Parts: sequence; C-alpha cells; structure tokens
Amino acid sequence: MAPQSLKKNYRCSRSLKQFYSGGPFIVSSDGSFIVCACGDAINIVEASDSSVKSTIEGESDSLTALALSPDDKLLFSAGHSRQIRVWDLETLKCIRSWK
Repeated sequence: MAPQSLKKNYRCSRSLKQFYSGGPFIVSSDGSFIVCACGDAINIVEASDSSVKSTIEGESDSLTALALSPDDKLLFSAGHSRQIRVWDLETLKCIRSWK
C-alpha cells in the first residue's frame, strides 16, 4: 500500500459569523430558519448557511422563552419582566404585547 500524501495548505474558504451566545431559541416548522435571543436582540438565522437574515432590536429585558405560530409567521417572546410580545416576522414589528 502506497503512503498517502496529505494536503499542505488548508485555507478557509468561508467562515460563519457567530449569531448565538446561549439562551432561548426555536427552529421553524420546516427547518429553514432558527430564531434565537442574542443579548437585547432577536436574530432570525438561515439554517442552510447560518447567515443572519433579520434582527429584531429593542428587547429591553433578558428573554426567557421564544415560540413560533404553526405557520411560522408570528413570533412570541417572553422575558424576565413577564412581558409577552407578538412579532410579525414579515414586517418585524410588534403587533401585540401584554403583561
């Protein structure tokens, strides 16, 4: 058996930006995107290439839970302040909140 030659150069052709640092997350029903809390923002991340598709800014408190509607069009977020918000994922606007 002949010895195998190993590749001498391993160049990075593409790298992924960090989009998640711990905390609540949820995967869409079809697996195409992930919603995760990152500090005071919520990131919507493409599952295929880990790119951040959209960001919802302005969460004032630490998030404790995320949920998606069955059709993946609405996002529900809840935090330590016991505030629950409903987000429209097409417009990225809060359409309802209650405490």
